[in-house]
Formats: sequence, structure tokens, C-alpha cells
Amino acid sequence: MQTNRQLTLTYSWSTNNHGICGHTFEVIDYYMILKNQYDTEILLCEDISWSTFEKAIRSKYDFDEAEIQDIKVNTRFENRPRLIKGNNIIFTDGGIVNTENVILIFDNIFYFACGNKEIQDNNKDNVYILQDDRIYDSVLKNGINYKKKILFSRLKKPQAPKDNILLYATKNCRAIGDEYYKMLSKNLPCDNILCLVNEIPLEKYSNITFKLLPYNNLIEEFNTYIYTPVARKFDCSPRFIAECHYFSKTVVYDVDYWLEDKGLFWRRYDIENNFSSIQLNQNDEIVNILKERI
Repeated sequence: MQTNRQLTLTYSWSTNNHGICGHTFEVIDYYMILKNQYDTEILLCEDISWSTFEKAIRSKYDFDEAEIQDIKVNTRFENRPRLIKGNNIIFTDGGIVNTENVILIFDNIFYFACGNKEIQDNNKDNVYILQDDRIYDSVLKNGINYKKKILFSRLKKPQAPKDNILLYATKNCRAIGDEYYKMLSKNLPCDNILCLVNEIPLEKYSNITFKLLPYNNLIEEFNTYIYTPVARKFDCSPRFIAECHYFSKTVVYDVDYWLEDKGLFWRRYDIENNFSSIQLNQNDEIVNILKERI
């Protein structure tokens, strides 16, 4: 496939779907900033339709109809392309480096580091790695110290929350196994646990209600979020805990690997000590980073 747009925003694809996840919202956040600087498009290459994408947008943001239509007009859906040619592209994750037989022909390629150490071995003049240097080792070439941010100012303002406990269990990297569900069902003395999933588990639990993503007005459905362990013990730039802080939710961290997971450690540090540093706005440094290279 070929694109003639100045800038393309996307995230990686493979045989498995991310589903509606943090990367989905990252391309929306950065689109709303960068469309004012460049002829920008969103490119989605997994099994996702406009109706699903629109539902996710409407459930999370306070965009008006004109803004939603603008996103629709400027979003392109492709079925896992193997060759893409264009001008400039930003991946809000680094997973594409592990996707076999995908050829990228662009003037400039930008990756937001997202757990993939391989992208640090960059030796190309037109490839740039945007990463938080507190989390990752130095990039050999074209490394740029940058924190991934969130467009908090456009998130939908919630009504009074329900007295629920929330679990987030997307299958790509936040999957929760039966043993963990059984432990929670047994140890939490409540019957109001809401668990968000991509697929409803076959097993039933008396005090856990499973709901599919995207979930409308999610932030109104709970007042406590349990951050559950990630199997790889690394969460590069967790988004949801930052949203919880923004909306005054309680976060319970059920992890015991803080020193190992620098992504989680430093995201929590910024949330508690320098929250403004992860708030995306029109004057974000990403604008100048791109202007210097495009």
C-alpha cells in the first residue's frame, strides 16, 4: 500500500490483535495534536472496523461531531499490509520490528519505544527512537529522550462513579488466568468486581462480571482499580493508572517486581511527583522533534 499523506500514525500488527488498547488511544491523542502541524492520517492494520473504533472514541473523549467526522475521514483501515510506502510514519509502539516480512519505505520512521529492545540497535539514518532514557539503555543512533504522554484535557468527564472494583484483562499482554480469578473471587469480600476483556471466559465466578471492550463510559463504572501483574514484568508506559489518577480513582498495585519493571516504576513516579510532565498539549516537544527532522 502507499500513502501520500505527510504523516501517518499507527501501531504494530501481527497475526494476533491488540484489540482496543492503550495504543489505540495513543494514535488518537497524537493525531489531535499533530493534525494541526501536518497532513496527518491514522492507519489501523488489525481486525478493527470504523464502528468499533468510533465506539472507543465516543466512550473516552469529549470530541464534538465535527472532530469525530474528521477522525473518520482521516483514518485508513488496511488488512495487515506487508509493504507500506510513504513520507513519514510514527509507530506508537516498537512491535513492528518483530513482525516478519513487513517492508517500510519512508523518508522518516519514528518509533515510541515500547518494550522492544531490538529497536535500540538502530543503524539507519532515517529511523528515530523516542524513549524515556530512565527506562531504556542508550540508543546507538538517533535516540531521542521523550516521555509518551496522554491528552487528558479531552477525556470525557465522568459522572459519580459506581462502587465497583475494576480489573483490566486484555489478552495481548494483560491476560489474567483462571487461578488469579479464583484467588480474587475467594479473597475479595465483595460482589462487585468488573473485569474488562476481549473475550468472555468460559469459567463463571459469582462475584466477577465480565464485559467486552470497548466499554462505554468506563471511568464511571468503578472507584478502585487493581493493577494486576504483567507476565513479562515490564509495562513500558502504563496509561490507565495515569487516567485513574486524573479522575481521582484509587489504584491498588498487585505487583512485587518494582525494581525490575522500570516502565511501571517511573510512570508511577511521574504520576505522584510530576504529573504535568505526562500531559499532552499543543505545545508538546513532539512538535519540534518532528519539525527538526521532517
